[in-house]
Amino acid sequence: MNKKIIIFTVLLTNITFAYALPVEVREVSTTSESRKNSETLASMSVEALHARGLEKNAAQQKVVNSLKHDEVLSHKMAQNILKHFDEIEHHNIVSYISDAALFGKSVDLSSYETLISLVQKTTKVVLEQESLEKLEKISFENKGLVKLS
Repeated sequence: MNKKIIIFTVLLTNITFAYALPVEVREVSTTSESRKNSETLASMSVEALHARGLEKNAAQQKVVNSLKHDEVLSHKMAQNILKHFDEIEHHNIVSYISDAALFGKSVDLSSYETLISLVQKTTKVVLEQESLEKLEKISFENKGLVKLS
């Protein structure tokens, strides 16, 4: 009887640790990846502007001034767009941000209007009702991200 209790306790403890540990490790790695990729999103926009002839400092200032939200939040919103709207790719978002920064326009990736503009300017997708509904959902989710931060 005692052996059964010990075996059951050890088994239960192992199962608890097996399920608890990967969640914490995954959360930490996601956060570090998010920081790494968010720097990449802004730096890729800066590099695109630098390739067009702007100095790095000026390009960086334009990108920072153009993004309505901080780099980490903007990256999360971009990832949400990429996850739910297959026609958009990472380079499309970078191109859109760098163009807007060059002309001094604000980029709010939680805005429905900005998402429509992003799709129309960077892809050849015809926006039908289904696409518009997807963009509205993405905008709503991105606004939720803004409220959480």
